Amino acid sequence: MIVGVLWFPVGGRFETAAGRRQPGCGKGYGTGGDGTGKGKERRGIGLGSKLNLTLIVSILLVSLGLLRITYTVYCRKMDALYFDQTEYAARAAVNQYLPYGYVMYLKEMTRTDAFREVYARAAAQGDEGIIREWMLAQPTVDYEQEFFERHEAEMTEEEKQEYTLYGVYRTLVKWFTDAKSVYSVRSLYIQYVEDGVTYNLMDPDENLLVIGTAEAPIEAFAAYTGNDRVPPIVYPYGDSWLCTACEPVMEEVNGGEIAIAQVCADVDLTDVYRERHWFLMNSALIVTLFTLAAIAVSLLLTRQLVTKPLKLLAGGATAFAKGDEGFSRDDILRLPIRQGDEIGDLYREIQSMQERIVDNADTLTRVTAERERVSTELNMAARIQSAMLPTNFPAFPDRPEFDLYAGMAPAKEVGGDFYDFFMMDDDHLALVIADVSDKGVPAALFMMSAKTILRFRARMGGTPGEILASVNAQLCANNEMKMFVTVWLGILEISTGCLSCVNAGHEYPFIRSRGTFRVYRDRHCMMAGAMKNAKFTDYTLQLEPGDALFVYTDGVPEANDASGGMYGMERLNDTLNRAAAENPEGIVRAVRADVDAFTAGADPFDDLTLLCLEYRGRRSAEGVTA
Repeated sequence: MIVGVLWFPVGGRFETAAGRRQPGCGKGYGTGGDGTGKGKERRGIGLGSKLNLTLIVSILLVSLGLLRITYTVYCRKMDALYFDQTEYAARAAVNQYLPYGYVMYLKEMTRTDAFREVYARAAAQGDEGIIREWMLAQPTVDYEQEFFERHEAEMTEEEKQEYTLYGVYRTLVKWFTDAKSVYSVRSLYIQYVEDGVTYNLMDPDENLLVIGTAEAPIEAFAAYTGNDRVPPIVYPYGDSWLCTACEPVMEEVNGGEIAIAQVCADVDLTDVYRERHWFLMNSALIVTLFTLAAIAVSLLLTRQLVTKPLKLLAGGATAFAKGDEGFSRDDILRLPIRQGDEIGDLYREIQSMQERIVDNADTLTRVTAERERVSTELNMAARIQSAMLPTNFPAFPDRPEFDLYAGMAPAKEVGGDFYDFFMMDDDHLALVIADVSDKGVPAALFMMSAKTILRFRARMGGTPGEILASVNAQLCANNEMKMFVTVWLGILEISTGCLSCVNAGHEYPFIRSRGTFRVYRDRHCMMAGAMKNAKFTDYTLQLEPGDALFVYTDGVPEANDASGGMYGMERLNDTLNRAAAENPEGIVRAVRADVDAFTAGADPFDDLTLLCLEYRGRRSAEGVTA
């Protein structure tokens, strides 16, 4: 079925109140205003074509879906009918036509050397009579043979044959022939599986030369390697399609009941599959006709009710926009659109919008000026925020025991990250890096408050956990905006290199030991300002001379490139180790440069803040020593 995409070009006219512009009739619509065509933009596929294509695709999908559902339901019902017929025929043959141990007699017969020798001669000469004569000479066993011996004199020759193996075979053939007719199956036969090979026992459609022969393997039955129940399976057989089901023949062997063979029923589905094909072709033809009719009606209605009015609106809006400046109420659209649907609403909204454009030109000028003022004030706020952070390096030139460097780049004019470092006394250096849960002006105000409280409280002394618990209580006391801040706080005992730390939901730090940076996965506590009475647990790190600490905010690992990929901890670790031999300033600059290279062409995702400390050892009279 081939369906083309139909496109109906539409045109239209409109007039302003002054009657100056008439799109679609000479100057105005689709031109530069002078009829020359200058200024006309290149257009892609029109809205009308898109709507038509959408309708066609939608109708086709619905039609194909209905066809698929109808065909699937039909096939399932037909399969269920024939599956039940096949399965019932096999089960009924076992339950109603095998009342004695006849199958066991035949199976045991095929396994004797005498039968194999007779079968070889019969197969070589192509004469089933050899097998028949031999089977006539073989009596049955057990109680049937005892009955035969007592009543042999009273029996006719034909009755005597019933008590031979050939009589067993002939009885099974008669029963199964009758059963085929009763249950309307193509074939009904007995087979058994041994060591993964299927052997024939009895088939009323075949002669005696089929007894004991191995069946050619069929791929559809590869999963069934024993005399088990086989559910209905459909498979190709020559030029036909067959549905086959098998039921086990149970016999008592060695005191237990086991499956010794299978009764299988075949139903020919060739005609059924032809009917399926016919049903599918006819259904497809009917669906195609209805689909084409639905597409034609939909395209016509779309043109009249959607495309044409929108064309008028587009032309009128274009003419209004080409007035450039000096709009007046004479330029407001006046179009012959009386629809009460969304297009009518759009037309009236465009009229209202044009009125607002005319009325609010001065307001727009004032808003622009206000935006410039706000931008100026934000720039000033950024300078004020930057001035609050320590930016003079080296920060402590008279302290050779350590060196540090830090920097911050906000994602917006102002940010919520901050870092700080200060001497608590002559032997203790406090290090802080934090990230407020927001960006922009609110985060900057919360950041300045948190930084001030933290520095003031730290100078009062105590462990990092005690300091942060006190800061948390103050931040929670007046926090109507429910903001919080992640904090990493460390206090370095300069004389020993012992670094007491607390991590309030912040990023894991990196430690350089023996020239290699590794992430240190410390214990995280609750963020400051998030929960009153939160507990903050300290941990300690022992820095040796030459060791370094690198802390940062989540703007580093979560930085995105132009395709949305994240910078990640693994790349950060690689960058740190490439710059591991540098001093703190070199390490910070190396990380910042690598992040900038990674995010080239992408907007900043988050504030970017970095701090690096290198411990060089305690100071002695001769200088810094280990």
